[in-house]
Amino acid sequence: MTMSNRRYQHAATAGAVLLAAAAIAAAANRQFTPACGFAIGVLILAEAALREYRRHRRVRAECEWARRRALGEHPAPLDPCCLLARYSHGEAHDRKCTSDHSLEQFLAQVEAEHRRGGA
Repeated sequence: MTMSNRRYQHAATAGAVLLAAAAIAAAANRQFTPACGFAIGVLILAEAALREYRRHRRVRAECEWARRRALGEHPAPLDPCCLLARYSHGEAHDRKCTSDHSLEQFLAQVEAEHRRGGA
């Protein structure tokens, strides 16, 4: 999985560099409309490259955490403990959560709250 992240990162970076060169060449030839289009493409591909880089770093951190856990160590949870916790503001946790939360515990909590509210 990490290799495809790196591959996408490198492809997006190469595309951004090529589009930047095209934007500069178009602007130098006073073709401002295509230059703006190329510049937008540069922004999109640069953001994609950064996103893949962050994803690659997270996957490597999760792998290292899991390796240390398998060796019997008790590593501290990653920050954030899982990506689902980041986007749910700590309300939900992913199955790959590095904290002592788990998806099963979260679902049990939701079901218990639903039973209380519905009864």
